[in-house]
Amino acid sequence: MTPVVETAHRAFFEADGARPVDPVAAVVRCIEHGSRVLLFDAGALPDAFFDLSTGVAGELVQKLVDYDVRMAAVVPHLAARSARFREFAREANAGRQFRFFETREEAVAWIESVSSPSPRNPSGTLR
Repeated sequence: MTPVVETAHRAFFEADGARPVDPVAAVVRCIEHGSRVLLFDAGALPDAFFDLSTGVAGELVQKLVDYDVRMAAVVPHLAARSARFREFAREANAGRQFRFFETREEAVAWIESVSSPSPRNPSGTLR
């Protein structure tokens, strides 16, 4: 896992795709490193995340909401995933908490553009 990555506009915690990681542990590490933005690069999410019956995706979403962490995930070839997961991704992409992207560049661009305030973060800044 790569620690905090800084761009011109944001700092975020990145779980690179060297090997799959525990998504909930990644949220904890993100917060421990002083960030509230998490990027899962391609390959960083375990297979269980994509099988909604395991509860891994649901647990991650709950942690993101509980700790006000925003997440971008690089998931190339989303169309190759199950119908249930594609529906989950469509719903996620309509919201502001987390989104799925084909490329890392698209994910980073979204991270850099997110600045809307949330009830827990009225200034709108991503910490």
